[in-house]
Amino acid sequence: MADKTFQIATYDIATSRDIALGGSYHFDAVIECKGSGGDRLAIYFAPPGASVPANIYNPVTKWATIYVPAALYGWYRDLLLNEKPVYAHCFGDHPEWNNMLAAHPAIANAILWESASGVQAYPAWSAAMKADLASAFRQAWNFSSVMTTDPVPNKKVLADADSVVQIIDQSYAWPMFLAYVAQSLAVEIGSRVGWSLTGYSATGLAQLFDSRETFHWNAGAAGYEITFSHGVAVPCTPNQGYSLLYAGMIGPNRSSTIAGLLDWCRSHLRHFMGGWDTANVYDQWQYRGFPPVIRMIQGTSTLSEPSWGIQHITGGCWGTTGFLRAVLRTVNVPARLVTHCGHAQPNFVEDGLYLSHGDDPYNALTTSVPPMPISQILISQAQFDAWFGAGVSATDQCSNVGRRTVDLSLTWLPTYLLKAYCADMAAGKTHASGSVYDIYKNLYTVALLEVQNLWGKMDAKIGSLGGCAHL
Repeated sequence: MADKTFQIATYDIATSRDIALGGSYHFDAVIECKGSGGDRLAIYFAPPGASVPANIYNPVTKWATIYVPAALYGWYRDLLLNEKPVYAHCFGDHPEWNNMLAAHPAIANAILWESASGVQAYPAWSAAMKADLASAFRQAWNFSSVMTTDPVPNKKVLADADSVVQIIDQSYAWPMFLAYVAQSLAVEIGSRVGWSLTGYSATGLAQLFDSRETFHWNAGAAGYEITFSHGVAVPCTPNQGYSLLYAGMIGPNRSSTIAGLLDWCRSHLRHFMGGWDTANVYDQWQYRGFPPVIRMIQGTSTLSEPSWGIQHITGGCWGTTGFLRAVLRTVNVPARLVTHCGHAQPNFVEDGLYLSHGDDPYNALTTSVPPMPISQILISQAQFDAWFGAGVSATDQCSNVGRRTVDLSLTWLPTYLLKAYCADMAAGKTHASGSVYDIYKNLYTVALLEVQNLWGKMDAKIGSLGGCAHL
């Protein structure tokens, strides 16, 4: 694999709806960068799902050509226009990725595909199956995907009144599985993030490489079912999830990357309305099945309420946990779903971090002014065990769902809380009878909140903002 870096002296940018290359490939834009020593890098921006050739570098001519998703065009353009000096970094064709699997048998054996006849680890796959993964890796290395339909269709035909069920035909499930495995391998081999999966636990590897963590074989439906235990979301093409994270969310480590995506969720996601009947789901995502991750990213309109405009709607804690699992795995951050009291909670396996509730990122208590650091909503394994461990009663576990945002609100005094207090004062409510205490009553007594001077701190903050009329 060639690896070349040079300082960019000049560049040209061309955009078009149809830039042709070799008669077979079409692109939305191309940027050509040139160095003072004759080096040249051409960056072609491919539309979603488009077929692209392999990256290439010719050491004789010192010319390189790479192919990236069109979603990255703005980032490259802004970098060239606004940042000096700029360097080009060119990779050649995809490496011999089998060498990596041979050197790390734990990863090779973690790649598991479930079919009607059972579960097979990668070393036992047929030659045809291995060839399919090789093809998927070539696409992932070039920031593309063998999963070309997004969202994949729901094989289950549902009436409007039916509760949603998500079944994926094998013709779509196999490419989806391959695309995500290939994405993980490309990220690892290409060192595209600042961490490695080579030391991951068996549980962490399973979230990335075991098909049963994405869907399971349902013989009765003759297809692969995504259940609530997977998260109520249909995974998008992995290059789309990666493109979302690439827009400034990938940090130096896993935890900062998790926080970056949680901050996006806080800014964008909105809890869905109604229940899981097919008509209601279609009304909000225009899909007769589980909410597609791609539509959560791009946004949809609610057909029955067009005045609401485009919103990034999530299927509550179950949908958000599925969303986080699908997107974060594109940068090898494994997450699994755990559940307490009928609610979903994401567990970021390799960092021992959790959310106390899948809805925490966009909870009204999380949107304080000024905004709290989103990383504060994450809790440690020890805290999770203290709130939801085996020795905690079911009643207390239910009270602790979403507790982290409640506890943080005592420090950050979010606008939602201040408005509740203003309403209490206008209605002449006491501390014990007001809506402020309704927020805390399952966790704190009035006396304990008064010891913490909650109402006094709210008075001070409201005063600093100009009074209730200015909230």
